Amino acid sequence: MTKRVCWITWEDHRRSIELAKQLGADYYYVRSTETFVLRHIIKAIKTVTVIYQYRDGLVVVQNPSRVLAALAAFMKLIFRFPLIVDRHTNFRLGKSFSMNPAIWFVILCSEFSIRMADLTIVTNEFLKCLVEKKGGRSCILHDRIPEIKPPTTKLSLPKGTNVLFVCTYAPDEPYKEVIAAARLIPNDCHIHITGNYAKAGLIPDSSEVPANIHLLGFVSDDDYAAYLFSCDVIMVLTTSEWVIVCGGYEAAAAGKPLITSNTDTLSEFYQGNAYLTKPTPESIAEAISEVASRAEVYTERMYKFSELEKKTWERQWFGFLKTISTL
Repeated sequence: MTKRVCWITWEDHRRSIELAKQLGADYYYVRSTETFVLRHIIKAIKTVTVIYQYRDGLVVVQNPSRVLAALAAFMKLIFRFPLIVDRHTNFRLGKSFSMNPAIWFVILCSEFSIRMADLTIVTNEFLKCLVEKKGGRSCILHDRIPEIKPPTTKLSLPKGTNVLFVCTYAPDEPYKEVIAAARLIPNDCHIHITGNYAKAGLIPDSSEVPANIHLLGFVSDDDYAAYLFSCDVIMVLTTSEWVIVCGGYEAAAAGKPLITSNTDTLSEFYQGNAYLTKPTPESIAEAISEVASRAEVYTERMYKFSELEKKTWERQWFGFLKTISTL
């Protein structure tokens, strides 16, 4: 790129970090610890300052936040810089109609940024068609399989099989079913769950949490990498269609067997190289037992997926660069 490029996000995300690095963009994670309204005002002011500095270059923003994307689109109207929005799966797909003014505000922000952006990046064909139906221009670009350095020493985990369930306790993550599944598997099969468990009202060592469930809470990047490489199996689940879960790329980076959801999107994406399961305790327990008993087979499949996905990503990246060279 001959232009100066900035990549702005209001949520620190591995996808943005990796793609910004690949693009040679200056990465700005804009944050504030103030209360909700003041937080957004402060982040908006900081964002305007950054975008103004790059008004003669190329601006890339992550969506979420839809407010960030709309703010960047509004500034594009003034300064006429090329704008790219890296759009995650936040189109309110499958959501019911709402009269909530706040929801209508973010919907308007979403529609405005789609139409104003020179390019909206998505992760699959369905979302690309959706953006284009809404009047935008779109291209497909998967996450880049990250380079995660293995820790110098492995964690001291319980004896038996250790599963890392990558979780944020979002509404689409069947963590309750995972906890119920823990009661259906042998006691020496342990499930380590990332994320802020207090958000879900869970209490470690309570009667609601089986002994083979380990609530990790927030973990640092170094600790997360240690769990990735130390656990035997990685599990990332969603009940939402059209979502490609980020933890799957990290499983590929670590060369670990992956259990994920049996959505059409993930089935097509992994091409038989991950074990797909329904979001029920029985199915999840069966998936863990199957992958644990044939770990070598599923490890080999993830290596195969990793090689295929790297080639796919290179093709997508070349097409992306060709597209933005005309902006």
